[in-house]
Amino acid sequence: MHAVESLRLPARLENLAALRQLALAAAARAGLAPEAAKRLDLVLEEALANIVHHAYADREGDVELACGVPAAGRVCLTLTDWGPPFDPLHVPDPAQEGRLQANREAGMDARAPGGLGLFLIRSMAEAGYRRVAEANELTLCIGP
Repeated sequence: MHAVESLRLPARLENLAALRQLALAAAARAGLAPEAAKRLDLVLEEALANIVHHAYADREGDVELACGVPAAGRVCLTLTDWGPPFDPLHVPDPAQEGRLQANREAGMDARAPGGLGLFLIRSMAEAGYRRVAEANELTLCIGP
């Protein structure tokens, strides 16, 4: 496994570009196919936006991104935030799950805001979640 690179920044929209750049550099080192690199970027952007908008809705906080290349053609990202516990892989609210399904089936003009990011995260990457001490850790892997 290659060394893991990480970056911790305030969880603000203006910092998304620097975090995405770190992940895309890892994708390039891994030799990730262009389509897979686009998927990685999209999933990362959705997860980061969720952290910015929801983990720290009423306060400031940080997000940390760790990027690893466990094998050629494979990248694993770990996003850490110190917001309230939230597992994006298991939505506990059945009504929210229904909204996700409705958004998947609706046309672009009929979609309700929000919810599609969770679907993208779940369907476009191998994802894992765990709560460690006071932190949420979301791992996203792309590649074989």
